Amino acid sequence: MGNSRGNNWGSSGWTTTEVAAASLGVTPRTIRSYIQQGELIGELEGKGIEQAWRVSIASLEELRDKRKSQGKHNRRNRKSSAIEDFAEVIESLSARLETRVAEAADLKARLELTAKAESTLQAERDRLVADLDREREERNRERERAKQLQEEAKQLQAELEAERSKGFWKRLFG
Repeated sequence: MGNSRGNNWGSSGWTTTEVAAASLGVTPRTIRSYIQQGELIGELEGKGIEQAWRVSIASLEELRDKRKSQGKHNRRNRKSSAIEDFAEVIESLSARLETRVAEAADLKARLELTAKAESTLQAERDRLVADLDREREERNRERERAKQLQEEAKQLQAELEAERSKGFWKRLFG
């Protein structure tokens, strides 16, 4: 539904239909009609009941200039128009700031979760390294014990061979 012609309209930012309507001295409904007719560039943002139109500021300025050149002036008087335009700009900036604050809070929460996950992973890594070191020490002790047992076996084998090499009477009487 939103018109997206190939002009440079997207380069100057976006505003709400309410601010656009106040800028032209029309209703937000008229702004939506302008979008549908292709006189303004608009994009839908959000989902469900949160869905709302954003209006290209550049296309809004172009339409305002076009209306002025055709002699169609805003319904407001010039003095209140300037004040209301300033108020609308402040309101628009305030809304953008709120959005940025919400994004920053979301990023902060993600960063905290990432830090917590990182510390948990580090603790798990440290535990696994300690387990691995203990297993290595135990394996080394088992190797040493196996060497000792092999030495004992060799020694017993040698003693057995020595006893076998003695004659029967020597073995019996010593």
